[in-house]
Amino acid sequence: MESKINLAREKLKITYPLKDKQIETLKALDLGNDCISILPTGYGKSLIFQMLPWVLMKDEPGIVIVICPLTSIMQDQVMTLKEKGIRTSFVNLQGTVAYSYNSDNEDSDESKPQTVNMEMIKSGDIEILYSHPEAMFTPVLSRILRRKVFQQKVCCIAVDEVHMIEEWGEDFRPKFKQIGELTALFPNAAHLAVTATATPSCIQSLSKILQYINPTIIKVNPDRPNLFLEIKTRLSNLQKFSKYDDIVVPLAQELKTKREKFPLTIVYVESLEALGYFYQFINYELKEEQYIGEAIPENRIFGQFHKDYTSQMKQHILFELRKEEPKLRLVLATVALGMGLDAPAITRIIHCRPPTTLEKYFQEVGRAGRKGQKAEALMYYNNNDLAKNRKGLSDAMVQYCKTKDKCLRLQLLQYFGFNETKFNGPMYECCSYCRQLQ
Repeated sequence: MESKINLAREKLKITYPLKDKQIETLKALDLGNDCISILPTGYGKSLIFQMLPWVLMKDEPGIVIVICPLTSIMQDQVMTLKEKGIRTSFVNLQGTVAYSYNSDNEDSDESKPQTVNMEMIKSGDIEILYSHPEAMFTPVLSRILRRKVFQQKVCCIAVDEVHMIEEWGEDFRPKFKQIGELTALFPNAAHLAVTATATPSCIQSLSKILQYINPTIIKVNPDRPNLFLEIKTRLSNLQKFSKYDDIVVPLAQELKTKREKFPLTIVYVESLEALGYFYQFINYELKEEQYIGEAIPENRIFGQFHKDYTSQMKQHILFELRKEEPKLRLVLATVALGMGLDAPAITRIIHCRPPTTLEKYFQEVGRAGRKGQKAEALMYYNNNDLAKNRKGLSDAMVQYCKTKDKCLRLQLLQYFGFNETKFNGPMYECCSYCRQLQ
């Protein structure tokens, strides 16, 4: 197996050592075990299934099918893999068109996904295929999956961000609940599910839905010692827009002063209306100072990301966030941004309103400090945000916001089944509760 791991490292141009739980997961899959790996954001979960065409290969590299919840994740990973010469594509939601990127495109900011001949997919001339769960059950892909070449070459069905089965599977995207049918369709392949967040009860539920048999559970304490956690209150919803001023005013002033030195920040807003207010406020405050260089959209130091934004600008933002030192310093976003994104330079996450669950919250704050640099997560709330009639709001999130006599870090970890933190720095760098004890 070691020689196959080395081959995979060579193919993916991996120059750094693998982490213990990455190797443990690869070994479990090599032994034929179904596997659920719960590893922190930034740990390198995607690298595990990207190595599998070679780690699990027999006479030739196998095919890994990756079930993924968001197009932005697929685009980001396919883009990176193509740069390394890997044969990979992602399929549209309808399962009718496959896309990839030109690996030799030097002008990366303008790189756009290119359509791929579906005959190439049908022939099995691919190493990693990304797909939405819905696409897997469309007539075109259903027929492809049952072709002899796929039945012989598929070595793993991997489910990325598997916690979304619980989050979206009931009524929003019911096909998430049917992914277990793929486990049955490929009984001889390895089966892997990865996520950064899953409670013990969630793991049991996922095992059942995915039809895993005695799965190997691999997990590590998800504490991020470099991440400072803070909670603040904001004005009530009676103040339609001024309730955001305590958030947006200092942000705009800091951005105007620091410009390219502004700590790379994602601000999660609750609605497109709120996002529009933030954007227009910052646009008015910065005027011509919002650009580094020529006054074109690509040189703007702040941006927006949501489902209705143009594909071209979404692509630009994804390209920027993948850089070590992007021009882009502030992104106003809905939850459509961030999941599975390799964005190493983010150092601050701000929530204008609490997510409905601690799972969502932990996923989103985990996007800061991925290189181990000091980072902070600031969340605002008011009583309306925690009202009982808010759809999907969990009791655990309400308790997390309202508990005033306990370390925020420890509260989060205990929710996910861990009773101690990995943090061992000065208490004022732990969380806002610990800081006020100093």
